[in-house]
Amino acid sequence: MILLLCFPGKCCIFAEQNFVSTKFNIKNGIYMSVSVKIRTKDVPEPDAILRRVADKGTEIVATSNEYPSLKFGFLNKALRGIEVNEEEDGLEVRVCSFSTKADYQLFVKAIDAIMQLTGAKAYLEDEGEVIAPLSTFNDEWIEREQEAGLDAARALVKHTGLHIVMYGLFCKFCLGAHLFESFDIPLSDDVDKEDVDSLFDNLCSMQWDSVNWKDTSTRMVMPSSDGDVENGLTISAICIRNGQVDEFDYISEADLLGIIDMDDDAIPPVFIPFREIWKILPNDAFERLDEMQFRRTEALTVDMVHDMMDAARHLQPDDLHYKPTYPGEGFDEKQRTFILMWNPDISSVSLEDHCFGVEYNLTEYFNWSVWDYDKARCGDRFFLVRVGKGNTGIVMSGVFDSQPYEGEDWSGKGRSVYYMDMLPNVILDPEEVSMLTTEALQEAMPSFDWTGGHSGRLLGNEDAIKLETLWQRFLAEHSKDADGITMSMIHTLR
Repeated sequence: MILLLCFPGKCCIFAEQNFVSTKFNIKNGIYMSVSVKIRTKDVPEPDAILRRVADKGTEIVATSNEYPSLKFGFLNKALRGIEVNEEEDGLEVRVCSFSTKADYQLFVKAIDAIMQLTGAKAYLEDEGEVIAPLSTFNDEWIEREQEAGLDAARALVKHTGLHIVMYGLFCKFCLGAHLFESFDIPLSDDVDKEDVDSLFDNLCSMQWDSVNWKDTSTRMVMPSSDGDVENGLTISAICIRNGQVDEFDYISEADLLGIIDMDDDAIPPVFIPFREIWKILPNDAFERLDEMQFRRTEALTVDMVHDMMDAARHLQPDDLHYKPTYPGEGFDEKQRTFILMWNPDISSVSLEDHCFGVEYNLTEYFNWSVWDYDKARCGDRFFLVRVGKGNTGIVMSGVFDSQPYEGEDWSGKGRSVYYMDMLPNVILDPEEVSMLTTEALQEAMPSFDWTGGHSGRLLGNEDAIKLETLWQRFLAEHSKDADGITMSMIHTLR
């Protein structure tokens, strides 16, 4: 495959690229790419299609210019571009969800061009024949499709608490809570058109800036415990060789980030889940490209990379393939359960901080002190209990996504304090919705003090099973309260 810049009379070769469409799976249905089939036995040559859509001096960039799949987009305006796929009964023209308006416009133009070249009929999926594509897929249709794609992406992020990885014309891009928040786009509620346009402009610029960038992707895969490569984890790697750091322009998304010193066997490599990498990057050397990927802005020294490795050690799970069970999803004997205590009147986390996390899903910035840290491991379960004044009870549940690590005392008393990072699956506003109260907890499990004491105490196995049963029942009874503003239930589509 070649990258072809195509407009009348000119052709330039750039580089090989890949393109994959994305499908959204959402509770209320499926939203995916839109395709039109053109039934014809006289399939036009790829160059004829490219030249027809590139008339009047329009500049087109193609990442594949031959069948079975043509992939191309408008110069400097494409985010995902479009596909023209060869099929047994003709051609299919496809545009992926979460595309720019220019991508949708090219989709319409390509349909019209192929119909003119072949004189054949076109059909929109199961909706029937398309007589006049320019009027059927007009500006209002394009506006609706782009809005639907944005709404689908926001809904998926909101319901799962996870990011979405999509393939653009040149590189992957990642959507998530932080990226939307940085453009003032809420995960629910109405959005401002200017903010949406700014987001798409930013992602589009990233595609075209990245044409000549070198990334950290590798062909390395960490196979599963049974050696099955199909279930292996992809690795994006930063490496030290021959006394210097391998050159790269940006850290590209994968399952894991690996940091490896090829020069020193005494320094073990470190592999961490990709969602954790923002925690170890020096701010003055990287800037965020999207939800997960970062561009290098300054040179990296060997010492800087060694510091990153040291910072990453506590973020590496004992088993990189292990997927913890979230509270409310069942009980896993591999996990221990820890009870964290939160008194907003004395805590470094205010009620406002907590409630901001409910609405925006930015809770991975939270960590908590763990008294029984020597018994805790990454992947263990936690329940955060509000104590003190006001409504008290469980306000958050989830799993730890780090190993214990020593940090500065949050209270300022100079104590030795160990923390663990948190990945919640339920978080609620104690002032607005029902809770599993401390009274109910104390009645069900009287051997544990639910009203105070050290934060991060290990809960006995028998009580942990009781708590899981109570929590499942509570979530089932109050699922209707999960409005995303006063109560969020995330990681529900894993």
